[in-house]
Amino acid sequence: MIRYNDHKQQQLFDPWGHLSPKRRQMLDQSWPGLFQKYILPELPVSELNPFFNAGFGRPTKDLYMVLGVLVLKETLDLTDYEAIDQLAFNIQWHYALNITEESDSAKYMCPKTLWNMRMIIAENGLEKTLFNTGTQKLAEVFNVDSLVKSRNSQLSTA
Repeated sequence: MIRYNDHKQQQLFDPWGHLSPKRRQMLDQSWPGLFQKYILPELPVSELNPFFNAGFGRPTKDLYMVLGVLVLKETLDLTDYEAIDQLAFNIQWHYALNITEESDSAKYMCPKTLWNMRMIIAENGLEKTLFNTGTQKLAEVFNVDSLVKSRNSQLSTA
């Protein structure tokens, strides 16, 4: 069964309102805020739909969270176990992935789940889509020269 939280939908109450203004500002102005605002909503979760049954079986982890963990793991050059520790305990990761609840189902992932999702992505050539989506969004946000944008699009088609 497919499960994901729509991160493009606005929330009625600020789930991060419990943070002090200074800590919230630090998160907003650093990589976690950038990731949450621009990259997380653009992750290609729909590309994973064919690999799961929408109405049958055990629910997946939040697919935005799983793909986000994979991107952060590779970006920060972490092992699977280091990434899972960051997911479980690091408020920067919670903020970046917009994880607002304290349950184990929200902040814990089995290493096997991470491994299985990485295998689905690798075996089906989805890694380019996963990383190019974030790269293109960051190029747009930071108004990167169109020459660089065209090179990225040429690489994605190669």
